Parts: sequence; C-alpha cells; structure tokens
Amino acid sequence: MAVDICLRYGNEDIWANIPQCRFLGEVRPNSQTPVDDLNKEIIGSLRCPVNSEPLRVLARGVRKAVVVISDRTRPLPSHLILPVLFGELEEAGISKDSVTVIIGIGNHRPVTEQEKAALLGPLYGQVRCFHSRETGYTLLGITKRGTPVEVSVPLAQADLVVALGNIEIHQLAGYTGGVKAVAVGAASHSALEHNHRLSTLGESGPGLLEENIVRHDMEEFARIANLGFILNVVINETGQVVHLVAGDPIDAHRVGCIAAEKMYRVRITEAADIVIVSPGGEPKDNTVYQAQKTVQNALKAVKDGGIIIVAAKCPEGLGDPVFEEWMNQASSPGDIEGRSRREFVLGGHKAAFLAGAVKKARIFWVSGLLPATVRKLFFEPYESLQAAVNTACEIKGSEARVLVIPWGGITVPQPGEG
Repeated sequence: MAVDICLRYGNEDIWANIPQCRFLGEVRPNSQTPVDDLNKEIIGSLRCPVNSEPLRVLARGVRKAVVVISDRTRPLPSHLILPVLFGELEEAGISKDSVTVIIGIGNHRPVTEQEKAALLGPLYGQVRCFHSRETGYTLLGITKRGTPVEVSVPLAQADLVVALGNIEIHQLAGYTGGVKAVAVGAASHSALEHNHRLSTLGESGPGLLEENIVRHDMEEFARIANLGFILNVVINETGQVVHLVAGDPIDAHRVGCIAAEKMYRVRITEAADIVIVSPGGEPKDNTVYQAQKTVQNALKAVKDGGIIIVAAKCPEGLGDPVFEEWMNQASSPGDIEGRSRREFVLGGHKAAFLAGAVKKARIFWVSGLLPATVRKLFFEPYESLQAAVNTACEIKGSEARVLVIPWGGITVPQPGEG
C-alpha cells in the first residue's frame, strides 16, 4: 500500500507516493472556521476596534491619509478590504483624492502595474498608489536602539496612517502584521537593516513578542511614524479569512496573534527521518528568499541528520542580490556563518539561516532552478518530487518515517504531545 502526496508547486500540483508503513502523517494548520460575511466583519472591526476610537472618528478633519498594504508575497486580501475601508473614510468626509495607498515592499522587488491592479481590485485607477520605493523616504527620527525612522514620503506627510496586514508566525519579529507594515514594508533599506541587525544583540524569534528586541524596535518606529490604526487578518491555507481584528497598532495586533498562534502552531508527537514540505505554492515559492522560511519550519519536525525535501518552483530565482552574492561567494556553510558573525547585512541573514539549516539536515530541493544554482545553496537538486522521495527513503533505510507538511510557509510544528 502506498500513500499519495500532493503539494502545491507554483500554480500547479505535484505528486509522489511513499509506502504507507513509512507515513507518519500530514502536518497542517489547525482548522478554523472562516468568517461568514467578510464585509460585515470588516465594518464591525472598524467601528468597534480594540483600544481605539472607531476609524471614522479618527478620520474626522483629516486632510491627508495613507493606507499601507502588503505586496503580493503576502496573502492579504487587500482587494476585498480596501473598498470597505475607503467607504468608511468617505463617510468620515475623506475623499479618495485625499488618500494614498502605499504598497510596502520592504526588501522585496518593486511591484508591477499588473500586481497593483490585483492588489487594489476595483479601486485600481481610482486612487493614488505607489510602492514604497517609488516615493523615496523621509527621516522622522531615530529609535532609542538607533534605527533611523525613514519612511515613504506620503506616509511622513499624512495626518492619518492606517496599515493593513496578515498575521503569521515570523522568524525575527515574532509575528507578521501590526506595526511591521510601516516599520518594514514602508521603511527604507537602511532602517530595515538596522532593525534586523538587533537580532544579534538581543532575543528575537518566531512567536516571541514581549521579550523580542526586534519587535519592540518596530513598535517604537511605528509610533514615531504616527501609525494610528491597523486592520489585520488571519488566513487559512486556502486563503480564507478566519479572524479579523482592528484598532490600536499594538493591542489589536496582540489579539490577532492569539488567533494566529492557535492556527499555525501545530503539535507533533515525534520528529521524522524525512520531512516532505512545500511553501504552499505561488507566491510563497516564487523565490528561494521567500521559500527558505519553509526550511526553518521543517527543521522543527526533522531529526538531526534527517532529510528535508522541499518542493518550491522558484520561477524568479534566488530573489535577492545580497543573498545571492553571499551564497555564490561561499565555498562552505562555515564560510557564511563566519561572515555573518563579522557583519550583518540584509539578505546575508537569510544565507546564514540556510547555512545553519544544512548543518542539521540534508536538504533536497525540487525546483525549476538550474542544478548548479541549487548546489550553491548547499542543497541537493532534483527535478522530480518522486525521485527525491525515492532517494531519501533509500538513504534513510526501511525503518525511516516520513512527515508531510503541505503548507510549510505557515505551519510551525511544535514537538511534544499532540
């Protein structure tokens, strides 16, 4: 008997099978009921927010407003949220002409016009919209930890700043969402790099909030940048909204993090010899830079010396020039780790993550990348998921057990009693 495995790969599915006797099971996000009426939930959250006056009250008398949204690498349904949000602003007396939408790209590539149209939905062409790098940046101050508060120019000039986002568990900031839309998405490269460098000076990591130096710096950054209101969603693996919260940028976010934790952190009873994982397809597997988050999650489910098989199409390649330069110049993972101890460079920190990962597990990489490119990552290239599975099973032997994580970009295994 065999178990069929189906993973998202770009915009398609790929398949493999393993003997049933090896199969430990699938690790998926915990099931949550999607909201019945998204528009109704959005309006309810905007009018009854967490520790804040309603948005329409905050918007009274405002001359210039900015709404910050995510780029396509995040599953935020901004095309559904923005029309409702703009309706509330218009009821408060703010016309579309007084609002600018900023797509926070952080360290990601620029946004295309086609992507802008998808992100804005019916508002495309009706409102001003820029990605953050298009606008240039303005310095508003410096956090007590030394991060320059450099933000998109329209944001710096706004009387009201509203940020949209989705909440997932994050490697450095603890969780995505909240103030991260402004302190990362709409911030300059130098601001982002300084903030992330703080991870070398204090505690940070997935699921950490109150003790997280990176998160605290982001929150101070957002206060200086005058972020006044957020609306955040928690989304399941099929893109449905299961939780929505709005209000104070810190307090509302904390409420949303509780819902995200319940869904994305999943108990497993034992680690596996082989973990087969996908980021969840497009857009989470567009680049290695994005897909590497899946490796970090899979490491929590694999035994030391085990094998992780990642199916990530990566049509846009490695995804970051600094990350690519670090990988190309290294002759061993040790080279990267040594370099990361000497210097912190945005993009290089992702190379350091991977260097640490390959010390714990062998990583088989199923993708559209050239084999030579995959080997520069210190991964082992495969064109076929089945070939990777067969080789891994042969290497680990007949007693090896396999876990499958179909949505590895958002699923965080937690060893312990399930």
